[in-house]
Amino acid sequence: MTYDKKVIIIGTGGTIAGRSGAAEDLTGYHAGELSVESLLSSVPGLMQYGPFECEQFSNIDSSDVTVEHWVRLAATVQRYVDDDTVAGIVITHGTDSMEETAYFLHLTVDTDKPVVLTGSMRPATAISADGPLNLLMAVQTVRFEASRGKGIIVALNGYLDCAREVAKLHTTDVATFGNDYFGHMGLVQDGIPFYYYEPLRRHTKYSEFARLGEQTLPQVEILYLYGGIKENFVAAALSQRLDGLVVAGLGHGIIPQRIQSQLSSLTIPIVRASKTGHGMVSPMKNDSLHGMVAADTLTPVKARILLMLGLTKTRHVDELQSMFGTY
Repeated sequence: MTYDKKVIIIGTGGTIAGRSGAAEDLTGYHAGELSVESLLSSVPGLMQYGPFECEQFSNIDSSDVTVEHWVRLAATVQRYVDDDTVAGIVITHGTDSMEETAYFLHLTVDTDKPVVLTGSMRPATAISADGPLNLLMAVQTVRFEASRGKGIIVALNGYLDCAREVAKLHTTDVATFGNDYFGHMGLVQDGIPFYYYEPLRRHTKYSEFARLGEQTLPQVEILYLYGGIKENFVAAALSQRLDGLVVAGLGHGIIPQRIQSQLSSLTIPIVRASKTGHGMVSPMKNDSLHGMVAADTLTPVKARILLMLGLTKTRHVDELQSMFGTY
């Protein structure tokens, strides 16, 4: 089959572009060493899905990704999807912050074209490197009409996941990406993507944050709670100049009373999330009176992204809570 429209491959670095001096070295490699063009040349059978156009957006370890990277990447993706000659986008990315980059793009890119993030858990030089197959499956996913309108997709290890729900669940396993709460959105079999549900929360072309533009976003940080956390540590964290705060609370986003007393003096919106990584944090009585918003099923890192974007529109906690029920 031949294709008229091109697929854009945007390289950002990560393990998929990593290299080590020993084939058996799976953790002591240097991420972001290989160009996106060299990644394409390493994948048998990939060229039949062309034509391609490549852009080396960055070549870094994804642990070094910043909010400024996200803003610029969203603008870059938007520029390409607005081009009628482009069928879709594949972004090669490190796995450490992939779920966050995916969710940021999920909320800020205005398109129904397929945009797929992929990467690898093993460097390109490793025995049984997983990057080439992941890249092939990502491109195959972009080429199928069924992938339109799904928002930003994460494709690794044969599975397709929605950007809102996907999480990195293991430190080194090639099967690290998924979601134990909702399950995989789909899979790739014999070069064909199969989908079993679609994201119902608002995203991409229906998002009020789409076409964000290159701007400085509000400062939002995460306070991670644990048993016995000291008040003086919390006080030091809260001394920073913040526009919003996400609290990774215990259980159902529970905040110890002595910490709640410290938070009550803040005049910024606060999102209650959970450090458990699974389940819903639902609104509780008097949340809004204390300037608090419940994170719904978003993890703390994704709640931070939505709060940053939400604060570009409003500081009213009831309106922010509505956003957490919408996105």
